[in-house]
Amino acid sequence: MKFPIIRPDLPPVHEWAGALEEAYQSRRFSNFGSLSRRLESWFAAEWGTHSTTCVLTSSGTAAIAAPLIAIGVSGRVLLPAFTFPATMSAIKMAGATPVLMDVCPDDWRVSAGDLDHAFATTGAKAAIVLCPFGLRSDFCAHARVARKHGGILIIDNASGLGVSRTPLESSPHVFETYSLHATKPFAIGEGGVIFANQVYDTSLRKAINFGLPASGEDGPPTWGINGKISEFHAAIGLAVASSFKNQISARRAIAAQYMDALAGFSEVSLCQEPVDGVWQFFPLLLPNQEAADTFQHLTRLQGMEIRRYYRPSLSSHLEVERIDACLVSQDLSHRMCCVPVYANASKAEADEMIAIVLSALQQSFVRK
Repeated sequence: MKFPIIRPDLPPVHEWAGALEEAYQSRRFSNFGSLSRRLESWFAAEWGTHSTTCVLTSSGTAAIAAPLIAIGVSGRVLLPAFTFPATMSAIKMAGATPVLMDVCPDDWRVSAGDLDHAFATTGAKAAIVLCPFGLRSDFCAHARVARKHGGILIIDNASGLGVSRTPLESSPHVFETYSLHATKPFAIGEGGVIFANQVYDTSLRKAINFGLPASGEDGPPTWGINGKISEFHAAIGLAVASSFKNQISARRAIAAQYMDALAGFSEVSLCQEPVDGVWQFFPLLLPNQEAADTFQHLTRLQGMEIRRYYRPSLSSHLEVERIDACLVSQDLSHRMCCVPVYANASKAEADEMIAIVLSALQQSFVRK
């Protein structure tokens, strides 16, 4: 496959290996070492406020689970059916019960009104909302709904690190989480980060340290997971940080090319603003499943891999409780196609990728 859906772009070894000398000198390779603390401080300074703490985790899934564990949430937790399975996995990791909600067909997100109704009817004390594909999302109204019902809100923004954000963690009941997986724009191999209010710094670290205090002091036993990041991954993260703005610019340039090239396809719903994402990949919503199936087949014939997200809809898990049938999420999962975006693509590669997508779309249905 000439153009796989993801082409991981981690910094070369020589750019981060030297930072590990600090870990070797201290003999501390995990458990909140100096490299991970430095990367956390960089995240908070770059995208947080004076009330923000950032806590690194071993994965994006652990980052979602940690606030639920830190707060002691049990019982039902609301989440969209249109999301990656890791969102639901995190709820189960925290020992809570997922309850699925449908999303809106126009913006692919749970509405604040539906969230209000779901809190009221289920008695849930926590909800997870998704920034689909890492796209810039406004969840201010959702945060107000969660506060109204005495619950917490976790914003799952797995692939959106680098998009301008509203720091809702200034209110202690809101958390925002990101993935640092090798497939994400801010790629370190494996990891995650939580943006939270400073009042939860200690409890979040306990939650990912088996329930034990990070500094080793005595305290009442609590439950927790092993969700800490290693100093090796933190060293890679510090190297990524030094060039990340350039990577974002490169990804946005490719996204802008897609937007310009596809402007004539009125049947395709797509994002219109390059700054709305950092573009792990570029999502296209085709008019029906048949067109999406054909598009996927034709791109593959030309050497490009596309993915269908978030497919299957989580509502296909029959044993999972749901508010309703989640028909919108099912429909979106059949029609959504994501095409590659690379930070390190050459001009020739970018031009060829655009040509493949245009050719496949032209053959998938007749343009208006």
